[in-house]
Amino acid sequence: MSKSISRHYAEFAMAHRRSIFWGVLLVTLFLAPMIQYLDIRNDPDTLLPFSNRYVSTNLYAESHFGMGNLMVVGIEMKQGDIYQPWLINTVQEIHHKLEKLPNSRTNNFLSLAAQKVKFMGADANGLVFKRLIPTSGIDTKDAKLAEEQLAFLKTGLEENPVMAPMLLYQEDANGKRCVYGQSGCTTRGTFVIADYDDGVKEHYLSWVRTLLKELEPYTHDDRIRILVAGEPYFLSYMLLDLVDHWWLYALSLVIVVLMLLRECRSWHGALFPMYGVLTTIVWTMGVMGLSGFLLTTMMVLTPMLLLAIGMGHAVQVTRRYMQEHDEWGDTEEAGIRAIEHTLIPAALCVVTGVAGFATLGLVDISFYKDYAYFGIFGLITLLLTTTTLIPLMLVMFPMRATGISQSEKEYNWRKERHIASTLTNFLTRGTRWIPIGVVAALLLLSVHYTGILHGTRDDLMPGVEKGINYAHAAFKEDSRVIREINRLGEIMPGVISLNIPIRGKDPLKPRCGQDGAAPPNCHDPETMGEQGIFNDADVMADLARMEEWMRKHPSIGFTGSYAQYLKLVNMLLSTEPGEKANMAHFAIPDTAYLKAADPNDTRNPNEMIALYNGLLAMMTSQGDLDSFVDSKSWNEGVLLGFVNTMDPALTHKVVLDIQTYIEAHKNDVGFRKVNFGLRNGDTSGDTNELSQPGPQYLAPGIGGFLGATEATREVSMENWLLSPLETGVVIFLITGLMFRNWAISLLLTVMLGITLFTQYGLAGYFTAMRNWSGNLHFGNLVTLSIAMGLGVDYSIYMVSRLKEEMEMSGGEWREALFNTLASSGSAVIVSVMVLLGSLIPLLGTELGNTWGLGIYIGEALVVDVFTSLTVLPLLVYWLKPNYIFQPE
Repeated sequence: MSKSISRHYAEFAMAHRRSIFWGVLLVTLFLAPMIQYLDIRNDPDTLLPFSNRYVSTNLYAESHFGMGNLMVVGIEMKQGDIYQPWLINTVQEIHHKLEKLPNSRTNNFLSLAAQKVKFMGADANGLVFKRLIPTSGIDTKDAKLAEEQLAFLKTGLEENPVMAPMLLYQEDANGKRCVYGQSGCTTRGTFVIADYDDGVKEHYLSWVRTLLKELEPYTHDDRIRILVAGEPYFLSYMLLDLVDHWWLYALSLVIVVLMLLRECRSWHGALFPMYGVLTTIVWTMGVMGLSGFLLTTMMVLTPMLLLAIGMGHAVQVTRRYMQEHDEWGDTEEAGIRAIEHTLIPAALCVVTGVAGFATLGLVDISFYKDYAYFGIFGLITLLLTTTTLIPLMLVMFPMRATGISQSEKEYNWRKERHIASTLTNFLTRGTRWIPIGVVAALLLLSVHYTGILHGTRDDLMPGVEKGINYAHAAFKEDSRVIREINRLGEIMPGVISLNIPIRGKDPLKPRCGQDGAAPPNCHDPETMGEQGIFNDADVMADLARMEEWMRKHPSIGFTGSYAQYLKLVNMLLSTEPGEKANMAHFAIPDTAYLKAADPNDTRNPNEMIALYNGLLAMMTSQGDLDSFVDSKSWNEGVLLGFVNTMDPALTHKVVLDIQTYIEAHKNDVGFRKVNFGLRNGDTSGDTNELSQPGPQYLAPGIGGFLGATEATREVSMENWLLSPLETGVVIFLITGLMFRNWAISLLLTVMLGITLFTQYGLAGYFTAMRNWSGNLHFGNLVTLSIAMGLGVDYSIYMVSRLKEEMEMSGGEWREALFNTLASSGSAVIVSVMVLLGSLIPLLGTELGNTWGLGIYIGEALVVDVFTSLTVLPLLVYWLKPNYIFQPE
C-alpha cells in the first residue's frame, strides 16, 4: 500500500515538474529578501523563563536600580603608578566616551571621574564632599598645581574604604594584588564601571562597533593595557564576531559543493543537492525574518543544522537517482523511482526529526522553542525541496543528453562496491565482534567520565557539569575576550556581578498631615520616626554584617550597598577635624555600637540613621544614590557584589552559601523585617507559604550575572536527562507505528541510546578537562535531541533499504547486506563526510557556543554512521525482525 502511494506521488510530481520547480523558485525569491529582517540579539534574561526566581530577581533589580548591564574597562599601567596627569586625564576621557554611548545610565557610572565618586571628609561644620578631579582634568601646564590635584585624588581614593577596593588595583612588591589597607602597595590600575539600560540590547552590533572605535586609540598606547569585560560587551562582541566571520559560513557551502563534486563527478550531482538544501534554509530564515522573533546568536546554527539534516536526504535521493538511471537508462523513470523509494524513509526521518524538535519546544528556554518552531518548519519542507525537487531537476536538466557515461558509472560505483564488499566481509566473519568491542569501549569510557556508577537520585551523572561558565560558553579559551576577562579577574575583586534586592515586608503607611489629621493608621514622622527599612538601624546593621560575611567568602571579591555609605558617614562624623579617620567607627551606629562606646548613650539609632540619610541626600546630586537605595521611599534597596570565579561548580556554591546565610539569619532582629530577592515571576512569592520554614520553603533568587548563571544551571538540571529521554520515547513510538514493527523501533532506539550516552561521556570528558566551552551547559544541551534526530535518519534509510534488498534477493542476507551498504550505506558515508567538512567553519570563530555545538554534532555524526553501518546490521541479523526477514 505504501509503495503505491509513493509511486502515485512520484508520478504526480514528475507530471507537474515544471510547475513545482517554478513554484519553489518563486517562493524562494519572495522569502530571500526577508532574511535581512532577522532580529538577532543576545540577552540571557530572555533565554530563560521569566518565572524563574533568578531571572525575575535580576529583572526586578535592573528595572528598579539598574546595574544589571555592567561593563568594566580596566586601565592598567605597565610601569609606575596611576597618579600621573596624562593617565588620570585618559581615564576621564574614557569615562566620558563611555557615557556618550547609547543607553548609558550615567548616574550609575563608577570611576575616579564619576560625579558620584567624591572626596568624602568632615570638618568643624560637618561633612565635606568634593569632586576628586576637576571637570577639566588634571592640569598639564602647572606642575605644582597638578601635584596638589593628584595628592588630593590619592587621599580621596585610597582613604575611602568604600570606593578604593572597587576602583583601584594595588600591587605589592611581588606583583600580587593587595587588599584594602595593606601597606607597601603601588596603585597600578583603575577601572571605569559603566552601566547601560536594556535598550542597548536592541542595537548591540552598532553599539559594540562604536565602543571598539572609541577605545582603539588607547589600545595602541604602549604605556597602558586596556581590558574590557562585562555582559553588554561580550554579548555584543559575540554578534560582531559572528558577522565578521560570515565568510566561514560561505566557505562551508563551498566545501560541501566541492566534496559532492568529488564524489558525484558531476556538477549536477553537486549543485542540485545543494540547491535543494539551500532552498529549505532560505525558506526557514525568511520565515524567521517575517516572524518578528527575537533570535539569539545560537540561532545562527539553524542553517547549519538544516544543512546537516537536509544533506543526508539530498545525497540519498541523488544517489538513488543515479543508481536507477544506471539500471534503467531513462531519466524520467529514474526520477520517478528515486522519489518512490526514498519518499517513505524520508517521511519517516522527517517525522522522527520533527518529534526531536518538538520535545525541545517543551523546554521553557526561548532559543529551544525557536529551534523547535523553525526546525519543524525546515524539516517538513525537505520532503519538497530535496526528496521531490532534486530528482525533478535531474530530469529537467539531465547530466548529459544520453545520461551518465560508462566511465562515470564505473567511477561512481567502484568505490562504493569496494567499501560495501569490505564491510560485508567484516560483518559476516569473526571480525564482526570488533565494532561491538568499539562500541563497548566507547560506553565504558562514557561510564567513567559521566560518573554514573557514583550517581545519586539528585544527580545521576555527577561527572557531567551542567552549570555554565558564561564567558567560556560564549568564547573559546584562547580568544581575546577571555584573555581580557582572565586578566581583569586577577586585578579586580571580581568579574561576575550579583545583586540581591532587599524590600521591606510592611508597606509604607500614608503620611499624617501637619495637624495630625490624615487617613486612618497614618504615620507621623515627628513622633514615630522616618519610615522605610533603610531608616532602621537594625536592618542596616544586619545588612552590614551580611556584607562582612560575603567579603570573607573565598569566591566573593567585593560587595557594595547603601550600608557602606552610612558606615562611611558615621566614621567621618566620629572623627575630630584634622585627625586621621578611625576604621573602628566604620560601622552602623546601632544600639550595640553605641553602648559599646558608652553604656549610658541614650541616642536613638534610628534617628541617627535618618539624619545620615538626610545628609547624604543633601550632599549628593540627583540620582547618585539610586543604584543602591530608593531614596524616595527608603523602603527598598539592593546589595551588589562581584564574584571572583567563573567556575560553574563554584558559582553554584556561592549561590547556595548566600541562600544558606539568608536562611540562617532571616529571623535576626533586622532581617525579620525584610524580603530578599524574588521567588517567582513577581513579588507575590514573598507573602505566601514559600517564604515560611518547612518542606515547601524556596530560597530567594539572586540577580546579576551570577543569577543568570544559576538560572541556566537550574533549567539544565531539569532538562539534561528528561528532554533527550522524551525525544527517545517519542521516536520509539513513532517508528514503531510507522514501521508497524516494535522490534525495529527498539533497534533504532538502541542506536539512539548509544549516541546519547557517548555524548554524555563527551560532556563528562570536557568537565574533567575543565573545558567550560564543552561541558553540558544549557547551550550545548540542545545538541542532544538534535543529534538523536540526525542519527535516526541514517538508521531509517538503512533499515528501509535492507527490507527492500531482502525482498529482491529472495531472503539472501549477504547479498542484501552488500547491496544496502553499496547504496544507502555509501550515501550515509558521503553525507557524513560532507557534513563534517561543513562543520569546520563552526570551529573557526572565537565563539565557544558554535565550537561546542560543532564538536557535539560532529561526534554524534561519527558515532551514528559507525553504528548504523556496523552495529545495526549485526543486531538485525541476530534478532531477525519479521519486518525484514518475514515481510508481509
